[in-house]
Amino acid sequence: MENNYEWIFSGIGVLIIGWVATYLYKKFNKSEDEKSSSGIQNSNNITINNNVSDTQTSNSETPLKKSKEKCHILFIDDQHTDFKMVSILKKAGWVNTKAIKDLTDLDDYKASEANIIFVDINGVGTQMFEDQGLGLAAALKDKYPDKTIILYSAEPTGNRFNKKLRKVDESLPKNAEPYEFISLIEQYS
Repeated sequence: MENNYEWIFSGIGVLIIGWVATYLYKKFNKSEDEKSSSGIQNSNNITINNNVSDTQTSNSETPLKKSKEKCHILFIDDQHTDFKMVSILKKAGWVNTKAIKDLTDLDDYKASEANIIFVDINGVGTQMFEDQGLGLAAALKDKYPDKTIILYSAEPTGNRFNKKLRKVDESLPKNAEPYEFISLIEQYS
């Protein structure tokens, strides 16, 4: 029966990561309409753009690479030293990725500078919230509504209909594949 749950959580995780990747791409990259253009139009109504900017000087600077450099990611996990996701993300180019054991102040600079915050459901927020990580995630979303808050947990069971759970942007099983975390980050970066 546990294998069925793993399949379900893996499938949900892949979908969530796809949504996160799309969102992050859109959030950190201007649309073509927002970019200024200084083009020359010939008689055949063909526009030749002569735009050269500092950000367009290298073909290696893709929008995803820019997102990876701009996006600040924070993991709040009491067992973060056992959790290898931060090192995997850093190796994948998400250079501004950090992990902390807990957060005891919602105004902590680590939370305020992060664009995406992953919160473990159990073992964090214990000093401030009876619901632990669930309460912490909901409070972070209330304080920083523009930040992406993602809950994750190693527990396959729990109250999935809790109001606080519905406040956050996404949720993910802790044992999700690294690809699932990366896809969520790409969507929301």
